[in-house]
Amino acid sequence: MEKRADKLNKNPTFAKKRILMKRIFALNLIILCSVLIFSCTKQGSIKPEKEDPTKEETNLPSIPDGPAMPSFTGKIEIKVTFSDKLTSATTSFPLLKYNKGKAILMEFDDAALTVVKAYEKLSNTFYTDGAGNKKQYNVGLAVNGKNQYSDKEIGFYTNYAATYAQRLPLILKGMDIMNHSFYHEEKGNFNNGKDREKNIKDLDAMILLNQGYKMNTLIVPTNLSGFHTASAEFGYIGGASQGTFDKFEQIGKFTPKLKLSDIKPFEYLAIRRGFTDDWSNEGAHWELSNSLLADNSFDFFEIGTHGLKDDDAIKNFNEWIDHIALKSKDNLIFCSLREFLEYQYIKDHVTKNQVIDGNTLTITLDYSTVTNKNISWYDLSLLVSSDKAMSFVTVNNTDFSLTYNKDSKLINLTKRRIKW
Repeated sequence: MEKRADKLNKNPTFAKKRILMKRIFALNLIILCSVLIFSCTKQGSIKPEKEDPTKEETNLPSIPDGPAMPSFTGKIEIKVTFSDKLTSATTSFPLLKYNKGKAILMEFDDAALTVVKAYEKLSNTFYTDGAGNKKQYNVGLAVNGKNQYSDKEIGFYTNYAATYAQRLPLILKGMDIMNHSFYHEEKGNFNNGKDREKNIKDLDAMILLNQGYKMNTLIVPTNLSGFHTASAEFGYIGGASQGTFDKFEQIGKFTPKLKLSDIKPFEYLAIRRGFTDDWSNEGAHWELSNSLLADNSFDFFEIGTHGLKDDDAIKNFNEWIDHIALKSKDNLIFCSLREFLEYQYIKDHVTKNQVIDGNTLTITLDYSTVTNKNISWYDLSLLVSSDKAMSFVTVNNTDFSLTYNKDSKLINLTKRRIKW
């Protein structure tokens, strides 16, 4: 047998066949390995995507039900009936809505996810409208458009920020959405550089498309100049920063402890705000609120935060809200910058006329002189001064809610636009 094998090996035809078979075997082995390697690589690229906790939601807008609401530019007629024929009667707008004496304005920056947790407390904390009706505490949410490192849309970025779906029920409760720039910074994988106008306009369009909501206020990102100017030119009513105000003379020259008497009629108002991420008893929020409620040295402040980072922060936030509600004795409004500014703006721009006829005072409010196009809160409060007791009040527009207090002679009109 050995001799026969040796002969075959020396046979030229047999040797060629043997070499060919080896090459075919090697080629098949390479193909098989390639298939296995390709399959593992493909599976490996899919697996992290399934496990990624921050994967985007299905891109569905979250918009309030019902038709879009038009802006209101008409007239309202209020009739106040008194116990007897009037000799004199006048009306005025109080400095703050509901005739409160003080105000705290607050916002959560960067679409902070923990605003949802904050609203568990805010939704159950109230002041009254001066006529016995509860009004809950509210804040603003300053949002960006996209993450500048991944370019993911913030409103669809689950477990990273408050999504459109999470924001909607809070908007219905009274939260405002604020412009914090499409991209937060000038640099990054994705950015608009120094183009402030594009950052303002692109975010405004994105929120209008996916939330059905029109913004009207700005929170300056970082300390970047030019955003107040771009916001004013775009038609917003105002904005806030810790220290950047462009050409505007801000309310709060050196401090966020602010006075209502410093606010004059405006088209755009810049405000100096305070800020805290230290949600402990040493945080700036405690010093500001304690000072506000201690005396009448100032009337209001605005404060921002990046959110409530842990259970201790949430606990301190809740204690802070409880303390304010207790110590303010229903003489304080707690709201967003926008709600505050729109009241200030409307009371200074609406045209008011009044006529006395027997025991009736007719007040006409003409909103056609309110020129800002983005108003959400059309609210107004009026104080009546008269020589006769107030009996009852009516309004001719059922789109506005009416409340009044016969003893204090306070009248409140409220209407909110939440869908554009």
